[in-house]
Amino acid sequence: MTKQDSSPRAGKGENRYNIRAIERAIGILNLFSRQESKLSLDEITRRSGLSKPTVFRILSTLEYHKYLVLDPAEGRYRLGTIFLTLGGAVLASLSLRGLASPHLARLREELQVTVMLGALIDDALVYLDKKEASGPLRIASDIGWRRDPPHFGMLGMALLAFKEEEEVRHDLDHFPLVAYTRNSITDPQDFTERLKRIREDGYAVELNEAIDGVWGVAVPIRDAREEVVAAVGVGQPMTAHSKKREAETIERVRVCASAISAELGYRPATAGYDGPASR
Repeated sequence: MTKQDSSPRAGKGENRYNIRAIERAIGILNLFSRQESKLSLDEITRRSGLSKPTVFRILSTLEYHKYLVLDPAEGRYRLGTIFLTLGGAVLASLSLRGLASPHLARLREELQVTVMLGALIDDALVYLDKKEASGPLRIASDIGWRRDPPHFGMLGMALLAFKEEEEVRHDLDHFPLVAYTRNSITDPQDFTERLKRIREDGYAVELNEAIDGVWGVAVPIRDAREEVVAAVGVGQPMTAHSKKREAETIERVRVCASAISAELGYRPATAGYDGPASR
């Protein structure tokens, strides 16, 4: 017979220190997801099983403390930007940045290029880390606080390519495509087709599209749930571009992304394929 777990991790109702109001608030926050990033009062009431007055009081409290934001035009709630701060604390104490750092440094030394780590957070492209290469090329990607549109550059495309179509449409509606250079894609339909190709290839190649005179490659990073949580990318001057260099860069960035994904617990679904890391 197994001894019953009496620790604070025990199931709901088994811990005498549980606070009911906090449990209800956490339950409401857990209703939000990537697929359902906005919910109305009625939707939350129905799914939580609580009374509408109780739900309203909890939502008001969460909104006051910036955990939720009410869109007055839609009458729906979404998670607040305070989660960016909390997420940054998690990243700093754990996690992705720390795990990825040695792999990013190795990639920089192998290719002698600037290497970046980015993720989509609260509908924006956020740079989590950057390893600058020696040389004249400097890419402005301030760590932690700079926010670019979700579709920006190789990192943005590599991340958007693995989001649901509805989410992509939402992002393009809120952040219209802009001509950063003469090569930038500004037609939503063409951009959507580009994302499909990136999803099929498993990587993004960008040639002089986000920054004049710069080309790059980005590959998504997956976690143990097989979800794309970030992307690693490299930027190089157009003067260094060739088909041979492009192929080499794609291979090395894929190796780096595979190594970071493995650190996060990702295992490819296809048994016979270990990725480019098995060189």
